[in-house]
Amino acid sequence: MVETFSIAEALRAPLRVIRRHPLAVFVWGILIVGFVMAMMVAVFGALADIPLSPDAEPSPQVMGRVVAMQGVSMLLNVGQVVLGVMVWAATMRATFRIGRPERYFFLRAGMDEVRLAVVGLALFAGAYVAVMAFVIVAAIVSALIWQASPTAALAVGGVLFVVMIAGVALAMARVSMIAPATVLLQRFAFREGWDLGKGRLMRLFGLLACTWLIYMLVYFVLAFVVIAALFFGGAFAVLADAQDATTLGELFPSPAVLWGVAAFVLLPGSFIYGAVITLLSAPFAAACRELLDGAPRDAAPAIL
Repeated sequence: MVETFSIAEALRAPLRVIRRHPLAVFVWGILIVGFVMAMMVAVFGALADIPLSPDAEPSPQVMGRVVAMQGVSMLLNVGQVVLGVMVWAATMRATFRIGRPERYFFLRAGMDEVRLAVVGLALFAGAYVAVMAFVIVAAIVSALIWQASPTAALAVGGVLFVVMIAGVALAMARVSMIAPATVLLQRFAFREGWDLGKGRLMRLFGLLACTWLIYMLVYFVLAFVVIAALFFGGAFAVLADAQDATTLGELFPSPAVLWGVAAFVLLPGSFIYGAVITLLSAPFAAACRELLDGAPRDAAPAIL
């Protein structure tokens, strides 16, 4: 184990994964994007005949499809979570084995994924309980202060909100090594991951902040490109002309436009999404790898 890690080297890890394994990145993205698109097609297909007029009532057949789709959507959400865990594990596995050949794009359906799902659920549940407890305490404090001064209560509420956001970010940094350590060590690594964060909180927080700043920059650039493409492609004009639509299905663009959007989302969109997933995961996997064994960044650990 080494004493520290390089934030710059950790931030280079996603670029190395994308450069050395571009097809795997595309596959990761298309698994999630394709599944989500299939969900949307199923949901909107079931809702297409719902009338938009407030005075009109959907037929019993339409309501039956809506009720059935609610149950199906719950199963689809579970499937999306399962795929998400598999891809999450694959991005970390690829980071640990950069440059090594891989037949199945680092995807597995085994105990690594089960352990990672348990770790993710535990971290989410812990964060949820902590945030809810803080919100309740903050609401009680603000309500007590409100009786004396509404202005002071608003100011205290604003300060407590900032404190909560900062606390969540620091907590995320503190536990950020647990998931990659679990995949790397191939066992539940709550203790090892927690110990890796000891004495390195601010460095891990710096890595988290840099990762999210890059993510937000990519997000806003892509959002601008997508909005510009929709504007020049006439999508907003189609929406403007749909004011006389009587059902939800009549709001949909023409099949040609839908196929064009699907092609864009499934081809370049899938690679971009896979790259974003890699950006959010690989830096912490690389930092964990360096902290645990100090191995060169392109070498595969013996345990994998």
